[in-house]
Amino acid sequence: MKLFHLLMITGLTASLAMTGCKKDDPCDDVTCLNGGTCNDGTCACPGGYEGSTCGTEVRAKFIGSYNGTLSCPGTNGTVLMTVTSSAAGVSSIVFSDGVDTWVGTVSGSSVNIATQTISGGTTISGSGQLSGLILTLNLNLSGNTCTYTGTKQ
Repeated sequence: MKLFHLLMITGLTASLAMTGCKKDDPCDDVTCLNGGTCNDGTCACPGGYEGSTCGTEVRAKFIGSYNGTLSCPGTNGTVLMTVTSSAAGVSSIVFSDGVDTWVGTVSGSSVNIATQTISGGTTISGSGQLSGLILTLNLNLSGNTCTYTGTKQ
């Protein structure tokens, strides 16, 4: 009987020692949203999302109204540019200058504008950058190089 108790105590001690040394998983208290995955305590976000928990759409920083200037060969003018979300996906935004609308795709703080047709058969394409509150777009309007620089309101 003493041998049985000794074996039981030895077994319990070994069992407690093994469970007591459990290594903490750095992802135990981390919840990654929108399909993000935790790796060593940090969320890896899927395309279109960013932030510590992948809870922010990358396009969110672009959404709003910008007051700025559009400069094209032979013409300059003040333009109120509105940027809204597009139903095409979490990386897609819609630009509106009060006359035309066109779509862009966001990656980080950059936006790409694939070739598309706006009013009068004009084609538009280009790229841009958001730095703080300043949106700069380099646009090609049917072969004319134009620049828009606006400040977020």
